[in-house]
Amino acid sequence: MKSKTSCFNFTIFKKNFTQYWPLWVFYLCYLLFVIPMNLYLSVVQEYYNYNQNYIHYSAMENALKVGLAPFPVFLSAAVMAAAVFSYLYTARNANMIHALPVNRFELYVTSYLSGLSFMLFPELIVFVVSVLVCVATGITCMQYLLLWFVYIAGMTFFAYSMAVFVAMLTGQVFAVPVYFLILNYLYVGSMYLICSLIELISYGVSDYWNPGVSCILSPIYYLGNNLRARRVTEAGSDIITGIAFKGGGLVAVYAAAAVVFVAAACWLYKKRQIESAGDMISIGIVKPVFRWGAAVCGGFLISIWMTGLFEKYHQINTYLWIIVCIVLFGFLCFFIAEMLLEKSFKVFRKKRLIEWAAFTAVAVAFLSLFKLDAFGIERYVPAEEDIEAAFVNMDYPLEVPAKDYGELLALHAEVIESKAEYLKNARGETGYYYTTFRYYLKDGSMTERRYPLPVTEEYVEDAGTPTAVILSWETETEQIRQRILGRNYQENHYYSGSVDVYTKDGRNNTCVLTQEQLEAVLAAVERDIEAGNFDEQYLECLAGNDVIRYMNGLTLNYFNKCKIFDNWDYYQNYRSYHDSERLSESAVDAGGYISLGPACVNVVETLKEIGVVDDTWLLVTYEQYKEYTGGK
Repeated sequence: MKSKTSCFNFTIFKKNFTQYWPLWVFYLCYLLFVIPMNLYLSVVQEYYNYNQNYIHYSAMENALKVGLAPFPVFLSAAVMAAAVFSYLYTARNANMIHALPVNRFELYVTSYLSGLSFMLFPELIVFVVSVLVCVATGITCMQYLLLWFVYIAGMTFFAYSMAVFVAMLTGQVFAVPVYFLILNYLYVGSMYLICSLIELISYGVSDYWNPGVSCILSPIYYLGNNLRARRVTEAGSDIITGIAFKGGGLVAVYAAAAVVFVAAACWLYKKRQIESAGDMISIGIVKPVFRWGAAVCGGFLISIWMTGLFEKYHQINTYLWIIVCIVLFGFLCFFIAEMLLEKSFKVFRKKRLIEWAAFTAVAVAFLSLFKLDAFGIERYVPAEEDIEAAFVNMDYPLEVPAKDYGELLALHAEVIESKAEYLKNARGETGYYYTTFRYYLKDGSMTERRYPLPVTEEYVEDAGTPTAVILSWETETEQIRQRILGRNYQENHYYSGSVDVYTKDGRNNTCVLTQEQLEAVLAAVERDIEAGNFDEQYLECLAGNDVIRYMNGLTLNYFNKCKIFDNWDYYQNYRSYHDSERLSESAVDAGGYISLGPACVNVVETLKEIGVVDDTWLLVTYEQYKEYTGGK
């Protein structure tokens, strides 16, 4: 009779379960703490002025947020995979277990299911315990625990399958979690390196990389940013109606990819040489990838760091400097990787030197493409119809009206065409000011460029230069008013204000204004804005260090029913201000600080009239303060 072939060995499974029990017990304890224990402690604590519905949903949300964190799951998966396949990493164990009357497919399936059960069983136990905690504490929204279990199980399936695939690529047990984390962050890290190189080489390019859907290739990073559980409230109220999960489709995609990893790992296991135990890489075809990857990641990273370091203190040709660095450090990282693969220092063979030369040629050609702007990155200017919002930031960020987009884009194009002239001007220590062009596009992306615009007398007085045009926008009364009082300043309802005043012996005091005094000061601020008296306080590219400023400043506190109140915050977080989920219908408690100087004659005179400034309590410049305090 023909013997039956098995694909699962219960004896080996039982041995794994008992031998590696500390691993799954530790994972179980972690999950017990973050889900059921978290739920219980959140509910039994004393909450004042909160109803039970709010407490229960808040407790559930907090527990699920922590419970869905991908990093602990992925790290545990790597450890489990390294443990159950640890017999592959020493020659003695590998020869012994493969001498047993079991085929490789049976060994693979048994070990794979062993490690997977080490994670799924604890997750199932925690799900059951969490339901019991909900029943004991009166939490009625326990249905979300089932969703958590489905999400975490799908994520576990992918993370563990990927870890097993990585385990087949190496012959060292401690390399498994290291390679696994590298593979998880490889895409994000590579994009960071490439974009950093582009920013160093390409004229004007800054904040080039905008993480998008392609980051799905870095699972831990992408899941961490896109897997969510949050409370849902009724519109216009704080009543919680449920908990919304985000990322279900993403987990499904990763779970489908896990099947590919399972099949690939099984194929690699069948092809694996037992003699590879102890090797850094167990699959021969992967070894060149390891060498080139080490040279690219290590060489480029060190080159970027060295370039940034020397750029601060020396005028260098960035492109040539990076080329020199990548030749040197690429060589270093390439042959260190080869030493690890060969477990020997004798690696400088002709074949490897030729391979390193090929890597260097590819790296130099790659960098040269950006220097020659082969991809049009330097020359890129968005189309007017694609712009949702545009900002220019010389002294302060101002939003350019839609009617001026054409002029702004023309200025941007002129700056690009003047590259050689502007860079030559910037080689001096003065006479230029970095200016940023930022575009928020209708497709949801953001593009930013930063250039050293000349601010010499020649460029400022020529009305047609980008410098002069941007300065004319900055000195518009409405722009200065928004810069000082905030966007939507018409909705500001001021409730308090204060001014710092000083004595000649260096003492200072914060004088809180009465409502009547505050109104008088605000009226004076408006008169100075209309007269252009604040221009030199807020146009630093022209004033530089020569402008006289008071150490004193005016602090304002107000309510504003619109969240858009600060130019800088609006500039940095434009998308957030237009996200309906984040906007509040209630008034926002905000504040601002107004810098003062002798040119603000109306404010200075008003402060004297209302008695805030007198012969004892003074408005003091920085130089005067140094004299009063003896330079301290």
